[in-house]
Amino acid sequence: LIGISPDGTVTFISELFTGSMSDKECVEKSGFLELPFDDGDSVMADKGFRIEEMLKNINVQLNIPPFLRKGHFTTEEIKETEQIASLRIHVEPRIQRIKNFNIFDRPVQISLAPVVSEMWAICVALTNFQSPLMRASND
Repeated sequence: LIGISPDGTVTFISELFTGSMSDKECVEKSGFLELPFDDGDSVMADKGFRIEEMLKNINVQLNIPPFLRKGHFTTEEIKETEQIASLRIHVEPRIQRIKNFNIFDRPVQISLAPVVSEMWAICVALTNFQSPLMRASND
């Protein structure tokens, strides 16, 4: 689990977890809910990442793209989708940069098991020191 700020900076890196685990279990075990959120903060996630109740308990809102119902979005849902998309623009490039380290695209040797979470954290954190994901606007 990683957290990315609206400007594309990685701000949270969880340890890696073994085995099959639900999104909710991952969030609980990661320490994410213990972060110092301010009342009214919001968290953006994919549609299937249903952790509203967990976030509601700490006064944080979950922002996920609306689900398409009855064949079309309302005007409000279109605006919400556009707003979410404008912030999500940093997420996929950041994830691709992490993947570009090519460390986790094959099984990790068992001898590295004690340090695999540290390897993950270093790869993720190093992406913050790479060139900006987006060019700064000149306005």
